[in-house]
Amino acid sequence: MKKSLKVLLLMILALGLVACGSSTTTTETTTETTTETTETADAATGSALEKIKADGKLVLGTSADYPPYEWHQIDGANDEIVGVDIEIAKAIAEHLGVALEIKDMSFDGLIAALNVGDMDMVLAGMAADEERAKVVDFSDAYNETEQVLLVREEDKDKYTSADQLNGLKIGVQLGTTQDAYANENFDAEVTALQDNNNLVMELKNKSLDVIFFSKTAAEKFAAMQDGLVVVDIGVPNEPGFSVAVKKGDTALLQEINTVIAELNANGQVEQWLDQYMKLGE
Repeated sequence: MKKSLKVLLLMILALGLVACGSSTTTTETTTETTTETTETADAATGSALEKIKADGKLVLGTSADYPPYEWHQIDGANDEIVGVDIEIAKAIAEHLGVALEIKDMSFDGLIAALNVGDMDMVLAGMAADEERAKVVDFSDAYNETEQVLLVREEDKDKYTSADQLNGLKIGVQLGTTQDAYANENFDAEVTALQDNNNLVMELKNKSLDVIFFSKTAAEKFAAMQDGLVVVDIGVPNEPGFSVAVKKGDTALLQEINTVIAELNANGQVEQWLDQYMKLGE
């Protein structure tokens, strides 16, 4: 009886040792796996700046219907996107030592495309307003402009204040600062279209009474199109134009701000504005 009890005790002890050994091994394996997973995730995520340098290219998102900032300059079979924003993007790419790739799309889709990783930054005459700043990070401003009306020349004396827009058909570009401002502040019928060229066509054929626009772009369209003029009705300036990047792309944003500071300090942005305002006139 005593012998049987002794044997039983030895068996229980042996099983306990095996169980303890198995528990220790499992814990060590789990720790190693967790560490490897974390390292893999960190490597896959990386920073936007590291990825740009590894790929050797900087992908710009823009909406090339907004002269003098970006538009299609067509010469025969050659179709080139040019403008102030393109020059700024080239300067940033050169600073980073990479090539520049341009993706042209509708303005209202740019922020969504940026946030899903289709591009590294957005330069599109984009005002750094509070709503956009909730979902993207903005660089320092490189340009500021007023908000004005683009009207047919025969109507240039009709509008001197916002009150005179009541009941009119006002055109704006979809997703812009002007789109939001017009809907909030004008007692009028606001029509938002994706393409500024289509807005101008609708104004000229009298489907719209006026277009609510950034001043620099309005002046450029007036210079390019006969019969159109710019009218200032005294509404507040829009926020400054800035480069947009994904939230948290701090290292990339710092490099962009370095370039913006240099361009602003030496007056290069103003020179480009003057150059592209004259181009095509």
